[in-house]
Amino acid sequence: MALAVAPATLAHTVFTNFFVDGVSQGDGVAMRMRKDGSVAGSPLEDLSSKNMACNVDGTTGVPRVQSVTDGATLTFEIRSWPNDPTKERLDRGHYGPCAVYLKKVDSAIDDEGAGDGWFKLWDDGYTASDKRWCTDRVIDNGGLLSVVLPKGLQGGYYLARPEILALHNANKGDPQFYTGCAQIFLESTGSLVPAETVAIPGYVKAGEPSVSVNIYYGDDLSKYTTPGPAVAKLTSSSGSASEGQTSQTQGLRPAGCIAENGNWCGTEVPDYSDETGCWASGQKCWDQSEVCYDTAPPTGHAGCEIWQTKCKGIQAQCEAKNFNGPPNKGKDLTPPKKTIDVGLIMATQGGGVVAAPKTSAVAVKPSAPAAPKSTSAATSAAKPKATSAKVEAAQPKPTATEDKYEAAVPTPAVTPKTTIIVPASENAPEPTADPCPAGFVCVTSVFVETKTVYVTVEVEAMRRRSVHHRRHGHKF
Repeated sequence: MALAVAPATLAHTVFTNFFVDGVSQGDGVAMRMRKDGSVAGSPLEDLSSKNMACNVDGTTGVPRVQSVTDGATLTFEIRSWPNDPTKERLDRGHYGPCAVYLKKVDSAIDDEGAGDGWFKLWDDGYTASDKRWCTDRVIDNGGLLSVVLPKGLQGGYYLARPEILALHNANKGDPQFYTGCAQIFLESTGSLVPAETVAIPGYVKAGEPSVSVNIYYGDDLSKYTTPGPAVAKLTSSSGSASEGQTSQTQGLRPAGCIAENGNWCGTEVPDYSDETGCWASGQKCWDQSEVCYDTAPPTGHAGCEIWQTKCKGIQAQCEAKNFNGPPNKGKDLTPPKKTIDVGLIMATQGGGVVAAPKTSAVAVKPSAPAAPKSTSAATSAAKPKATSAKVEAAQPKPTATEDKYEAAVPTPAVTPKTTIIVPASENAPEPTADPCPAGFVCVTSVFVETKTVYVTVEVEAMRRRSVHHRRHGHKF
């Protein structure tokens, strides 16, 4: 890669959410990330900081933990604008490797993440045959990074940590790490555990070749080695002390939850049969709305807008003197989880072909990835559903020309293809005719999903940072 200089100004990125076998767990749900939306996508630069484990603010867990089946495919999504997946995912100038780590913990909520216990599940660096980095492959895949969990891992609570390292300024002493942690419960009766673990921070140190390489000239990139340990070897555990948890007891969706936004849940307001009760229940609805906006992650507050519509409905009933309610009592307002074609899937250790994720129900296919470019290229994954006709006027428009969201409308099923990249091995099948990075074998797997037609809805574009929507005026 013969580039003269690094780009002067580059967009950053943040891991915003994750998918399990192609099913979205929801923006920000069970995901540790920096809370301040204006800097959520900023890189981590102090390699000795506890923030290296799960990002700034990541030493404190979030209330939700998502269940994952044995051998599931985990897909992590990056966005340069955490609340707007229509913008570019990562600037092309951020060349570098990727990795995914796991840490077995007693509590996915209470464990601070930093410290020993981490093991590398997968990594990907530079391929000399096509002069491409892992970041190129993630960008071309619409900002989605997927790995398959090894079958038979010990069940229980884990922190799953995706990692991207941008090396465009590494030769100047500025390696830029991007990470976050998903809180998961692995439903497995397996006994596999890592033979060795590492501490984060500590798994990589400033000045090491993997974080100080000159990617523009001088260094031989064909010999580049990804930072941190090798992919972990798994062994069978023994003894009752190392047995995994078999039942999830924490981080479950709260009983009575009828609306979600990130890790917030709304619950039904009290019944009422007179004017006083109507206004009191309406106030309880607005009180929950305030909490929703106050705790919204950088990924936004679409769920709060849905909840706010409920509050407005109660207010309208009170004003109309309809004092029996609440209307639509107990109705779950949470939109159905969308299922997408995750595209490129990276395998774990050991080689062999991995199964494509199973998809069902309504599926949303991400936009076709853009062809590699030397300059910034905006790529996108699944188009988001517009949850309201307007975004707050308090959010100024960015300089980019993009000013539309698109709402997905499902149509009859089609049969798309999913490309799976697995490490080459003697037992791997013959490669397909599609081009593959050196050291990998491409396999095409087919599964059924529902095609989506997009209908344009006029809205104001969101800012790069997540600015919380303020409560509408009401009479309570």
